[in-house]
Amino acid sequence: MSDAVTVSRNSTQRRVLRAATLLLLLSVTVLERFGLTAGAVSISAAMLAIYPFLGIAGLAGQLVLSLERTLLYGLCMAVALSSLLVNEESASFSSFALLGAMYLPFVFVLREGALAEDDASWIYARFLDVCLLCAAAGVAQFALQFVIHAHWLFDYSSYIPAPLRMNGIFNTVIPMGSLNKSNGFFFREPSGFSYLMALGLIAETVSSKRPWRVALMAGALLLTYSGTGILALLLASLYPFGVKTVLRLAGIVLAGALVFWLLGDALNLSFTLGRVNEFSSDSSQSSGYIRYVAPGRLVAETLVDAPFSAFIGHGPGTIFHTLRSYEFHDPTWAKLLFEYGAFGFLGFLSLFLLTLRRRSLPVQLRAALFWGWLVMGGHLLSPEQNFLTLVLVGLTPFGSSLAPARARTESAPAVAVSRAAWA
Repeated sequence: MSDAVTVSRNSTQRRVLRAATLLLLLSVTVLERFGLTAGAVSISAAMLAIYPFLGIAGLAGQLVLSLERTLLYGLCMAVALSSLLVNEESASFSSFALLGAMYLPFVFVLREGALAEDDASWIYARFLDVCLLCAAAGVAQFALQFVIHAHWLFDYSSYIPAPLRMNGIFNTVIPMGSLNKSNGFFFREPSGFSYLMALGLIAETVSSKRPWRVALMAGALLLTYSGTGILALLLASLYPFGVKTVLRLAGIVLAGALVFWLLGDALNLSFTLGRVNEFSSDSSQSSGYIRYVAPGRLVAETLVDAPFSAFIGHGPGTIFHTLRSYEFHDPTWAKLLFEYGAFGFLGFLSLFLLTLRRRSLPVQLRAALFWGWLVMGGHLLSPEQNFLTLVLVGLTPFGSSLAPARARTESAPAVAVSRAAWA
């Protein structure tokens, strides 16, 4: 009887933890427009989901500390605190506190078998299902705008009660001639939807390779008319480095050329292709320049403004207090160098890379997550980007691997178990 009770209790704990994991996955994707708002303060659905998830996993006895990540987190926060104290007149304590809350979950890892006999494959399958749902929504949204001209088709935020709506300034509805770019219905911006579709395409093509899923996600990616997803695909195709890297890149370029030849006029794909010009200095008001070029100018001009700024930065939350004659974005690499200096940059870079050091996710997908975090947006304090990385790979038990790869690792179970104790 006692064994039966134990099995039943473990089964219940697993179901509850699975539900919490699914909620976390949904919070960083289809629920990203939701949150809690009081006055000028908004807390995203992702931030609201991560700590209850950790609490449930901890109460179930399925959570352990990663020693290496804990040490790195402590080092990062020590640098951030030093930057705050040195720059106390201009730095923001609330930004420092948010940074601490954002990366504290990175020190935790689930125990092996917490979600399923094969944890990594279970999470991977759920992620692909969510990507499929979002792809279908994005394609349907783009098609329906020909017959439905209501604003809610691209931005339903006004229908969400104000206390439950995530506030912020977003480019949700972006016209392209007489049509709007697809934002996947659920997402705040087409670029975010584009990035998720790229992740889904990578995950599907390196695993199950189901043609209809690949076609649907590729179609959804095209309808965003965003370069973010395309850049993620190109960067991911570089991995693993080797002789085949050039062949993979050539394959993607040829496939893109074929799609452009077949559908270029029908889908106005010349609009997407023309965005390459945004990186030139003559396009200083363009999205590409603001996102990828202007931050480099800012860092170069301000890195040694004050004593110690090159090492510990100008302080938390100060990047947008800087006035320049040009508009700039705050990608992670620039925000780290500007606010926390070289020490902060190296510390957080090491923490994120260590989080990605798991065989539970294909290297191409890990590469897309890394470059997405580092260069494709202001993701240092983005719960959606950071916690998507956690749910896909960071929380995965050290010994867990995708089902096709498990057979290759069964010859060394003792190593996996011993290292899991330090995960």
